Amino acid sequence: MKEEAKQTYQVVFTDEFDLCLDIIQEFYADQGDETLAWWYLKEEEIIDYIESLLSTNPFIGRSVDKGKFKGLRRITYGKSKHLMLNYLIYYAVHQNDFFIEVINILPSRTKRKRVTK
Repeated sequence: MKEEAKQTYQVVFTDEFDLCLDIIQEFYADQGDETLAWWYLKEEEIIDYIESLLSTNPFIGRSVDKGKFKGLRRITYGKSKHLMLNYLIYYAVHQNDFFIEVINILPSRTKRKRVTK
């Protein structure tokens, strides 16, 4: 087994990712306090899932070959029939430095575009 395969990768969340979470939070805030409280718990769960999965399996995500996320990898969080509860997570693997940049998270039913300030 290669040494890189045994290496644990550091997971780093970018400002773009944080902005995406803010946008999702705004959506849930409009739904009421109970829904927003649910989102806060879900947000922690999603972040823990990303860190746990990608730190040990950085290449598990499918490569994106076209569009705004070309060159990144993508994983999906959630298996709900309600598409708003499933999220696409885009990230970049920096193989030489053993770290991962988590760049974007979008509800699976939205248009897949990069978020900017």
